[in-house]
Amino acid sequence: MAKLSKTYNILIRFVILVFTFYFLYRQLFFKHDLSALLNSFEAVTKAPHFFLFLAIVIVLLFVNLLLESRKWQFLMQKLETVSLPQAFKAVLAGISVSVFLPNRVGDYLGRVFVLRKADRLQATLATILGSMAQLLTTILFGFVSVSFFLFRWIKPDSSFNRWAFAGMLFSLLFVAAILVFAFLNFSVFSVLLKKISGRVYNKVARYTEVFSWYQAHELFYVLVISILRYLVFSMQFFLLLRIFQVQMGYLNAMMVIGLIYLLMSVIPTIALSEIGVRGSVSIYAFGLYFGALHSEVTDGHIVAASSALWLLNLAIPALSGLFFIFRLRFFRNNKSHDK
Repeated sequence: MAKLSKTYNILIRFVILVFTFYFLYRQLFFKHDLSALLNSFEAVTKAPHFFLFLAIVIVLLFVNLLLESRKWQFLMQKLETVSLPQAFKAVLAGISVSVFLPNRVGDYLGRVFVLRKADRLQATLATILGSMAQLLTTILFGFVSVSFFLFRWIKPDSSFNRWAFAGMLFSLLFVAAILVFAFLNFSVFSVLLKKISGRVYNKVARYTEVFSWYQAHELFYVLVISILRYLVFSMQFFLLLRIFQVQMGYLNAMMVIGLIYLLMSVIPTIALSEIGVRGSVSIYAFGLYFGALHSEVTDGHIVAASSALWLLNLAIPALSGLFFIFRLRFFRNNKSHDK
């Protein structure tokens, strides 16, 4: 049985390795979505502050990964003690698996199989809480961006327009408040499940109780980390826009970036691994901002910045995570450990 488990572990690791390499190879060499980045690269290297901005973007990449690692480490402490380096490896492994699987399933799988003793389904549910915090952050900043664009589109030149804007703004604030309140009190979800599940509850109790482990102040801490992550990768995007000569102020750029991330949050996740999809969403959002000043040249610079962000935040971590795929144990053996 031990030999069979080890064989299955090796086989699954090999499959992940092949699929991840294939997906990234197809994106980089067959789809030509990086052409805008490659065509612009020589020119932008001569731009002022290029190396400084690029250095900051790379540093922020590690900050982003460390924040996500800390968030996952914090969530896992209810199940198993995980060091920050272990959490960092788990996050990279999760990125490697998630690039070719839909709806971030791979992200959960890549992480929980790092754990040695914890129940993996419980760990997956706890990991989902972290993803919910990140999604909530994206929605909150996205609502701010939508308010910004509504103010640009709805001219306060009539009483009806002013009331319409006020009504939409109030609706966004109300929904945002409900979402934050629901997340911070997510432990109530366990109580609701217990009431509606009846006799079935005994079979799923050990899993539904996961949500009751985290109190409001703990979930608030997770949300704060998610907000910091959002600010980090948004700053990366802004600096890359500056590198590729898309001239706009930080606050205006954050409004457009917020809309981009909000739009991408409703697109099937496997599509977000595609460079072209990210570039198309970015062009659309910046087109709304620039309006008549929009041009094909601007499109090329926006796609180049979006592609560079994809390369830094997804492709490079995914390739790095492959080194840790061989530490994952998909099948456990109580008598021996697969190393």
